[in-house]
Amino acid sequence: MGLGLSLGSNSAHAVLFAKGNAELGAKLHAKTCASCHNSMMPDGKGEELYSEDFRKVTDAGRLKTMVQFCATRTNSGWFDEELEHVARYLNDNFYKFKK
Repeated sequence: MGLGLSLGSNSAHAVLFAKGNAELGAKLHAKTCASCHNSMMPDGKGEELYSEDFRKVTDAGRLKTMVQFCATRTNSGWFDEELEHVARYLNDNFYKFKK
């Protein structure tokens, strides 16, 4: 029973996209996403798309959906693990969703 309580306690503070690796996600993002996002912004700073001023993603579920959408549009060929890496990178560095 103590173990169950401990697991429950940890899951309440679980990291979103826990299977993802933010470092790998950053590399995938730089290779596949950055040039497209940069072209969308007048100043060429694609990361501004993740700011609150331009943000269309409002929760973790939508973040994962948007990463999948972009991966499909770019014909990235990413597997689920790679999608998770990019979602983790974006959440850790920009969105900061808790659940």
